[in-house]
Amino acid sequence: MADGGGSLDDRAFVSTSVEEGGSPRPLVEGTDIRLTFGGDGNLSARAGCNTILGTWRLDGDTLAFGGGGMTEMGCDEALHEQDQWLLGFLETGPTVQLSDDELVLTSGDTVLRLLDREVAEPDRALAGATWQVESLYLSGDAVSSVPAGATASLTFEEDGTLLVDGGCNRGRGTWVVEGDTLQIGPVAMTRKFCDGAPGELEAHVVQVLSAESLTYSIDAATLTIMADEVGLGLRQP
Repeated sequence: MADGGGSLDDRAFVSTSVEEGGSPRPLVEGTDIRLTFGGDGNLSARAGCNTILGTWRLDGDTLAFGGGGMTEMGCDEALHEQDQWLLGFLETGPTVQLSDDELVLTSGDTVLRLLDREVAEPDRALAGATWQVESLYLSGDAVSSVPAGATASLTFEEDGTLLVDGGCNRGRGTWVVEGDTLQIGPVAMTRKFCDGAPGELEAHVVQVLSAESLTYSIDAATLTIMADEVGLGLRQP
């Protein structure tokens, strides 16, 4: 590893540019490349849709990537191709240059430049904003996108009030944080009949919020709330 060095352990990075053959490689609009290097040797990578899961180690200045499993969210063709491009790039064993907060991965004529995520995108605050549900964590490792035609959101107000838009009905409850644990008080929902995509989404939201104990984490503008293996992925607009 060159220049300022440092360690990749327990650090996340977000892309600032991608070049192929000396020219910019355009990414799908609204997407970027994200890499998270676990101190336990696990690596997760995202290119706009699914999450690539594997292992990592440094062999000199070469990134040795293993595994290459992937979540199975539905993506349009452009996002699917971008996922596959990133997986293929990691599997080539790119060289690594880390200088303070800047990471450069190079393989052949492809250069991926990234910046430490905490520098590029400081974590948002939980309170005082509305979080839109964008993915559903199912049992096991399965992750699903929000059903087409449905939307849901959670708003954590500064006074401890939780406002819920479940996809069909609306509700109100309370919230409090203790460490990485999120306690949700009983949520009173309206009782409009819901079916189809809004009903499916709302059932999942209510299931998660009804759990006795929740854990949560914030990564930049992304909030993950988990009740054991079931959970919600949310994002601030």
